[in-house]
Amino acid sequence: MASGSRGLLTISIGVMVSPEPGAIELLRKYNVALNYAMNKILRLNLRSIGRVHNALYRELMEWFGLPSRIAVDCYRDALANAKSWRNNPRKGRRPRVRKLSMLLHQGSGYRVKEGYVEIIGGVKLRIIGLDMRYDDYDNREARLVYREGKMMLWISRKIGQSLTSLGMLLLLMLMRGR
Repeated sequence: MASGSRGLLTISIGVMVSPEPGAIELLRKYNVALNYAMNKILRLNLRSIGRVHNALYRELMEWFGLPSRIAVDCYRDALANAKSWRNNPRKGRRPRVRKLSMLLHQGSGYRVKEGYVEIIGGVKLRIIGLDMRYDDYDNREARLVYREGKMMLWISRKIGQSLTSLGMLLLLMLMRGR
């Protein structure tokens, strides 16, 4: 999946990783903490990241046993979901996350090293499949998803070329093909 922002291209690369029991347990804790955080954000009508941090950071670490950076990613994810629900004109029921997925921040949340993905909190996942074409670009945020017995890490990467130059390149390639 690709999207553009200020003349840059952002791509998401899917990396299949081994589903370790420690990672699945961390995803379950994250899911419960995320639903708790969303409910508290909506109940207290919190709208800024600073107020959300003051209200939730300690609780997420102590009550749910999340590592510090994952607790920060959890309340950031919860705030984004709550804002999205508030801006929906047909709100319906309060939001609830049912699928196991976790937002991870590059560097302090996860690292890709030597065929493994290391997640803060002592979880190490073996990479099963990785596309090496985009290794020259820096990793950004990622989302770890567990579905139907398979675990995927979706890594965002920014590509330094502008959309206009990529469009011109595509046009030239199409013209040569004719």
